[in-house]
Amino acid sequence: GYSSLPERMLSTLPEGTVLLNKAVRTIQWQGSFREEGDNARDFPVRVECEDGDTFLADHVIVTVPLGFLKERHQDFFQPPLPERKAEAIRRLGFGTNNKIFLEFEQPFWEPQQQLIEVVWEDESPLEKPSTDLEASWFKKLIGFVVLQPPEQHGHVLCGFIAGKESEYMETLSDAEVLSTMTHVLRTLTGNPLLPTPKSVLRSQWHSAPYTRGSYSYVAVGSSGDDIDILAQPLPEDPEDPRPLQLLFAGEATHRTFYSTTHGALLSGWREAERLNQLLETPPGS
Repeated sequence: GYSSLPERMLSTLPEGTVLLNKAVRTIQWQGSFREEGDNARDFPVRVECEDGDTFLADHVIVTVPLGFLKERHQDFFQPPLPERKAEAIRRLGFGTNNKIFLEFEQPFWEPQQQLIEVVWEDESPLEKPSTDLEASWFKKLIGFVVLQPPEQHGHVLCGFIAGKESEYMETLSDAEVLSTMTHVLRTLTGNPLLPTPKSVLRSQWHSAPYTRGSYSYVAVGSSGDDIDILAQPLPEDPEDPRPLQLLFAGEATHRTFYSTTHGALLSGWREAERLNQLLETPPGS
């Protein structure tokens, strides 16, 4: 999976550079903070963690998902973000796309099959979708990818589901999801005796407190300009003597490749280079 990407990046860093399980409570900026017992230097940024630990800095790159910013930006930053950036956060969309993995003792599909698509009869995509999520959430499932090769993964199908139906799925128990997926596959194959999957594993991106969804999109009423505003460092004044206190990265800040992993990666490189340029510029030039 994607874990190989951060693992490769981490391998080039000194041990202890990355601190895990350090949830941040607030980021204070435009301040004047000093290390205890050191009055020689002050810092404009103070990061306070949920466990009470604090970190002082000249610059902080904020990479939290847009879903987290939508829910928490008002109390996460002190002082609050400028209204222009807060409006961009509100206007941009942030959706939920989940995966449902189903593991079987034996496959019911052909050995070389890669995809099982789901089409519901007597329904039109032009009709208004049902608001009864309990009765119809599974109809948002677009199909299943067959994980290959089975020698590595076992006999596993990966289903994809998005939107409000995906969020509703997260509220159900594993047993309820397993039962519904069994019903869908028995209907799909016409085999009422199709064995129940032996296990289920699903993502729950909307329920996760530090994501609150999967990735961004340009919602009705928003535009690429909002992405650029979100990406703009703070403070906004280019003449501020303490520039680039808050920098913003993550897929939602990349105007071209929002909603993608490579967009997130490129945005991180962009902000790192922004700091490189600042640090390479002689003071007063």
